[in-house]
Amino acid sequence: MRAYPPGYYPGKLVQPAPQPGFSLRRLFGVPDEPPPVYKPVVRPRRPAPAPVPVVHQERPKPNATTQVVVFGDALAGYAEEGIAGLYSDSEDVAVVRKTRDEGGLMRSDPDEWPKFIKEVLDGGQKITLAVVMIGAKDRVPLKDQSGEHDPLSNEWREAYRQRIDALLRIFKDRGIPVVWIGLPPMKNDAVSEDLLAMNEIYRESVERNGGTYVDIWPGFVDEDNRYTATGPDVDGQPAKLRANDGVLFTKAGARKVAHFADAEIKRIIANGQGGVANAAPPHPIEGSPNATPASSSIEAFLPAPPEAAAPVSLPSKPLIGPVLPLSRPEVTPGGTLISTKPKLTGDQVYPVQRALRNGIAPNSRPGRADDFRWPPS
Repeated sequence: MRAYPPGYYPGKLVQPAPQPGFSLRRLFGVPDEPPPVYKPVVRPRRPAPAPVPVVHQERPKPNATTQVVVFGDALAGYAEEGIAGLYSDSEDVAVVRKTRDEGGLMRSDPDEWPKFIKEVLDGGQKITLAVVMIGAKDRVPLKDQSGEHDPLSNEWREAYRQRIDALLRIFKDRGIPVVWIGLPPMKNDAVSEDLLAMNEIYRESVERNGGTYVDIWPGFVDEDNRYTATGPDVDGQPAKLRANDGVLFTKAGARKVAHFADAEIKRIIANGQGGVANAAPPHPIEGSPNATPASSSIEAFLPAPPEAAAPVSLPSKPLIGPVLPLSRPEVTPGGTLISTKPKLTGDQVYPVQRALRNGIAPNSRPGRADDFRWPPS
């Protein structure tokens, strides 16, 4: 039988057992101590801290002369957050939230919202103008004595219009201007179509009752007029405007809603703070202290001397132009926020698209600096 070295077997490679090192205990015949057994250290788990509820805290402005009170549902809360951010540095404008997250015109009794607004106004709340945004959860059937009616049916529309009128009538009777913010598109296409029809009901009722309707729909759709969760913010930078549920807003979206309504809010505030121009002084009565002595009969028939020509003042050229911040929001000549980029029209569409999109330079014209043709010989 063939002998193999220790640790080697045909077809296998076996590692030899580890040999113990030198030890004085084994040299004098003293048995080794057993190896120490280490027990795992178990640290007690600390209980997770309780979530801290986010509470909206309004900075008090005791000297504010303008009180903007926001009414509505959960979306109105985001509108109030954006409006309050716009006027956070102004001590003359205070923004107050009076919203009910689960509230809606069709999810409660017809008299519930008018009663709530009356309680707020009669409870000592000062108000200069009211901002209303409501209806995100009003797509529910209507039940009355004649049966159940589907949303946006003829019976539903008439009942909904009556509830909107009842709410607006409270502000109209008390002389309080109203800014009604329309609803934005939603992630669900069917819901967006219904909200678009509801916005038309809001617009008709608000304008008929003397209020101001603000359409924010163009600021939250893409070029195809469809819902989009992202888009340009108030500074023109791409940002996420809507929450993951496709209903609520992000902080950037709330700021954009506020900028749509801010133009109308400022217009109402300016009209309310403007004074009445002084009337022209009356003609002095003869015999009064302010009356001038009567002219002589000869001077009365003399023609008045010609008035000296006023010097023509030429406009002076300013040393520098107006300071335009790069981060200001773009607005239209009417003051509303620009939500989409301007579209090209006319004869300049084709050459602009050809040059900027396709990278093809326009043809040179004779005599222009880019005309590199040889002159005719």
